[in-house]
Order: sequence, then structure tokens, then C-alpha cells
Amino acid sequence: MPWLDRLAGDPQLMAWAAIAIAVEAVLYASMARERWRERWQPRLLVAAAPLSCALYHIALPQSSLKSVLWLGAMAAAFVLVSPALSRARHGWALLLALAAAPILFKVFRPLYPPAGELRMEFLGQLMWIRTALLTVMRELQPQGVGFGFWPDAREWKIGARCFLLLAPAALVMSMLTGFARPAWPEAAWSTVLLTAVATFFGILWVVALSEEFFFRGLLQPRVGLWAASALFGLVHLGFREFPNWRFAVVAAVAGVFYGLAFRLAGGIRASMVTHALTVVFWRTFFR
Repeated sequence: MPWLDRLAGDPQLMAWAAIAIAVEAVLYASMARERWRERWQPRLLVAAAPLSCALYHIALPQSSLKSVLWLGAMAAAFVLVSPALSRARHGWALLLALAAAPILFKVFRPLYPPAGELRMEFLGQLMWIRTALLTVMRELQPQGVGFGFWPDAREWKIGARCFLLLAPAALVMSMLTGFARPAWPEAAWSTVLLTAVATFFGILWVVALSEEFFFRGLLQPRVGLWAASALFGLVHLGFREFPNWRFAVVAAVAGVFYGLAFRLAGGIRASMVTHALTVVFWRTFFR
């Protein structure tokens, strides 16, 4: 991997990047258990927000205190306004919009310069997902979300069944819109399998966890399956290019099946499975 070779040529950068990634991964994993989530008080969320950024910037020649302070200010502002918004009429909608905005508008990219060819803004994305999810759960105290990292046997089955229903629809919509076309993997099957497994759990615990929490766990009970799916499609307009209407249409259709999994299981862990399987299917068999 070219970016790994470039990192190896800068041992100090490689070391601090690895430390920053490890620290952020541990903090993110703390959401896996309810008793760990309860320990995240507002002050601790704000204090931890710029930690991985500060660690990573130690090794950068363009190290910037402004980036660290900006992240802390973002987290503090969100945590401070959340109680008032959660009590206001329809304030939950503005709270969710504020939670989604930094991810949608890609504000973390300039705050985390790349390490060689490795884009490091994912550290900021993990931090913000953790901060937003824990804050929203504390302030809104949503019921019936079924938040968690590991689905039970019933949720695995429901998620898999909804994926099997979605797969032909996704194939048709992808070809009709020109979003993607079927393509057989060119790599060895051992590589394809390992990549698919890694992709599945990466999507399950980050992308699917956060998106299903907001769109299915919070939005769908309030606005309904179809509206939540349409909104889910709209937020994908900025994927790669704007407006990526093809991806928005396919995402909206997929959102219907994710919502169905959520409805059948009574929680987001089943829709997370459907979501992760869909992304693996797309990345493996489409171009």
C-alpha cells in the first residue's frame, strides 16, 4: 500500500497517528455498554473531543492549536445547547440537524491533515458520532431504539431477510439510474472475503450504527417510514459530487428496507445488519 510505505518513512508520524487512532477507537468502543455510556457526562464529552486531534497534531509540521480548540468549541456548543433544544417544541429536529451538519458539510477534513495518502478526518467523524449519539441519547431519552453494537440471533435473521428483499430492488434501481453496474470481483476470493468481512463490521459499527440511530431510531417513529427514507436519500446527495441524485434515489429505496427491518425487529440492530450487508454487496459486486 503506497500510503503505508509513506508512513513507514516517517516513524514519528506513524507512531502518533497510531496512538491517535487507538485512543479514538477505545473512546468510540465505550458506547458498546450501557454502564459505560452512562459515565459520559457533558464535561467529559467536551474534554475528550479534541484528544485524538491533539495527539495526531504532535507529529505534524503544520501542527495547529486552532484545530484542537475548534473541535473543543464545537463539542461544547453542541453539548450546551442540547438541553434547551430537547425541551423546545420540535427542538428535536434542530438538534438532529446540528448533529448531522458537521458530517454532511465535511468540516473535519481541514482539521486533520492527511498522513501521506491516508485521510485522517475519520478521527473527527468518530469523535463527532460519539459526542452526538451520547448527547442525543441523554437529552431525548428515546424509547424503542435498541441501541447496541451486537445484534441478537433474531435481529441477525430479520436484517438478513430484509437484505435479501432489498438486493434485487437495489440491482434494478442501480441499473435504471446508472448509479452502478454489476461487476465480478477481480481479486482473489480470499482477498475478497477478508475485505468483505472487514467492510461489514466497519460499516456495522460506524456508518450503520450512526445513520440507523438517527434515521430509523429517532426520525422514523416521528415522521414515518416513507418520510424517513426520503430524508435518508436526500442526505446522500453530497456523496462524491453534488447533486448525486442517482445515489440519493438508490439510498432512499434502501432506506425503505432498512426501515422495514427496524419495524419488524423493534430496534436498530436489525436495520444495521441490512445496511451493512447492502454496502458490502454494493462494494463487492458493483462498479
